[in-house]
Amino acid sequence: MALRGPVEHLLTAGLRRVALRRPEVFDRLGHFQDALFVLAPDDWPVVFELSPCAAQGVVRVGPASAPVAATARIRGSLPALLGLFDGSIDADAAFFSRSIRVEGDIEAVMALHNALEAAELTFADLLGLAAPASDLANAGLAMLLRRLAARPAGATA
Repeated sequence: MALRGPVEHLLTAGLRRVALRRPEVFDRLGHFQDALFVLAPDDWPVVFELSPCAAQGVVRVGPASAPVAATARIRGSLPALLGLFDGSIDADAAFFSRSIRVEGDIEAVMALHNALEAAELTFADLLGLAAPASDLANAGLAMLLRRLAARPAGATA
């Protein structure tokens, strides 16, 4: 939780940049723009609370043990959750194979899925990076995700 502030600032700024650059993506959320989505990486002590709200969107980091009244909670490995955002994994296949698990309002999760699919985001987009830094960031994240996905369940870095 020591890096909570900088991580929240970075992710919130990225969310708002996407909202300014691609407002139509947030339109796809419909009335779920005000929803609270909790992304809960397995075996991590934190959750990410996403409130899209377009240009006023916020991402907060909280302890995994604290109960949060969310519209929907999406659980899975960190690589699977990140893959949902950049489109590197098939969300439907991940859901049906139980790589990700959803609790709460399924309609809200489908709206988020459709918005993410339309956005065609990369990790660098969320960080606001331009080429060549964006290419390096995307390649680095892809390598990290492959390594994390190859780790046995429960293994630590």
